[in-house]
Amino acid sequence: MPPPAEAALPTFADLQRGLPPWSPRAWRFAILRGASRAGALASDGLRTGYRHGFDSGPFMDHVYADRPRGRGGLGRAIDGRLLARRTCVAFRDIRALAEQAVRAALHACASPVPVVADLAAGPAPYLLAAVAGHPRARAIVCDVDDAGLAGARAAAARLGVADRATFVRADAFDREALRALRPSPDVVLELGLYGIYHDDAKIERHFADLAELVAPDQIVFNVQTANPEIEYIARVWINAAGERCVWRLRPVEQILGYAEAAGYVPASIESDRFGIYRVVRLEREPEAA
Repeated sequence: MPPPAEAALPTFADLQRGLPPWSPRAWRFAILRGASRAGALASDGLRTGYRHGFDSGPFMDHVYADRPRGRGGLGRAIDGRLLARRTCVAFRDIRALAEQAVRAALHACASPVPVVADLAAGPAPYLLAAVAGHPRARAIVCDVDDAGLAGARAAAARLGVADRATFVRADAFDREALRALRPSPDVVLELGLYGIYHDDAKIERHFADLAELVAPDQIVFNVQTANPEIEYIARVWINAAGERCVWRLRPVEQILGYAEAAGYVPASIESDRFGIYRVVRLEREPEAA
């Protein structure tokens, strides 16, 4: 169920600001940061998060595996507590929901050889698992993170779909990279992307760019709408750039508005067990096609 009082969550502007050093909340988060950093000496997951970022492909790969790992029993216990956090449980929920949405998108494709492009793929487990279940589907795996692409290549080899996958180092918001996608994708995936980027206008323009330059029949995305751990993440964790991991919450209706303006309407909307995320599959309106 969603948090009981979304209005009580700090605003995005609140999360961007530092806390006054004399504030008891500042002291509390300083203690939590210290404990988390100390935990990284023993926990594989925390160590991966501080090395690559808690929004990175390698960290997500660790969360998806859901196997506590670390130095000795203490390290595994700390790692288990990390993997049991609501946000990490929601990550695993939306992985399953995303895979279902990709399978539904492939089933709905008119093309006999459907092409699915993930524009910020990381290790891409949901994409590659869905492609493995469809004998003619092909994948285009894009990311700016070399470690994430390496993880995706390894996963493709394990699943036996390396010959049906293309790997591209590219920025999802780069118009030229979108224009260069070959073969032209029938389905575009964007999972975990919108919470990392803070500029609403950038995301709105991106939907217009997708419609103009790629024109996929379907788009699958997720959006983080409410998260009781959002301040902990912003003040304790770091992102791939080594900065505070400030994620932006957005109502799903906001993203659906951008999609509708670009000519797409929702075919399905699903939620993780805590209501932190929505996973949405969009279809192109007939008149837009």
